[in-house]
Amino acid sequence: MAAVSVLIPTYERAEALAMTLSGVAAQTVTDLQVVVSSQGRHRAEDSPVARAVGRVIEARGGGVEWHHREPRGIAEQRHFLLERAEAEPVLFLDDDIFMEPWVVERLLSVLEAERCGFVGAFPAGLTFLDDVRPEQQEIEPWRGPVRPEVVEKDGHGWERWHLHRAANLYHVARRLALPPGEFLRYKVAWISACVLYSREKLLEVGGFSFWTRLPRYHKAEDILVQNLLMRRFGGCGVVPSGTYHAEVETTTFSPEGAVDADAFDLLLPEFVARYAPETPRPV
Repeated sequence: MAAVSVLIPTYERAEALAMTLSGVAAQTVTDLQVVVSSQGRHRAEDSPVARAVGRVIEARGGGVEWHHREPRGIAEQRHFLLERAEAEPVLFLDDDIFMEPWVVERLLSVLEAERCGFVGAFPAGLTFLDDVRPEQQEIEPWRGPVRPEVVEKDGHGWERWHLHRAANLYHVARRLALPPGEFLRYKVAWISACVLYSREKLLEVGGFSFWTRLPRYHKAEDILVQNLLMRRFGGCGVVPSGTYHAEVETTTFSPEGAVDADAFDLLLPEFVARYAPETPRPV
């Protein structure tokens, strides 16, 4: 069995996907089950570059699966990928993220040590390298073990999302100036793009099986499951993150740039009652 299942949903992003797979191929953890699920007009495996990088992953001890399917929305994509995961730790990786070689190893070490629901490495958009925003760079480190917590939209904890804008987290890392190899675990409202989950814990809150409740174009499916996981098991981010965003346009919205439902707003009260009825006080 692979050490980590790397799950990559992709839609019409051949160049960005090649960048993403290159980061996967260079990881210090090489025993990887990589599952790529493409939607749209073009099959991911039709890209000669993607196939070449896939062969590198295989040559270094991993495996690559290619799937192509009809679009049914990002939550359904995540559900499909999760069903194919073989490892207990599952890394949901967006198709426009580059990882430094130590990222998977670090996320895996934190998930194993903390036994929490998830740990994420949020990417920097380096076009914002000179756009320093001190008012958005408040960071709350975890002092001691990662613990369950309730983050609600009208609470202080929700404001943590500002840290995951532009290059804020990158600027925080530079300000902290931690020695090479050291990192900080910090509290999040949610975290996207590069998130390592405990598959067992993710399934305990229903995974992404709720996709049938959502229209084709939706958002916040990952925020919903992370909020539930934080209530039950806790979750965190790490800085430095070692991840970088390609900064290409999103492909999860409708052609008009809209969404028809917010999974968090639509389903959270019902799912808290079902999966996390006994939780700590909100922060």
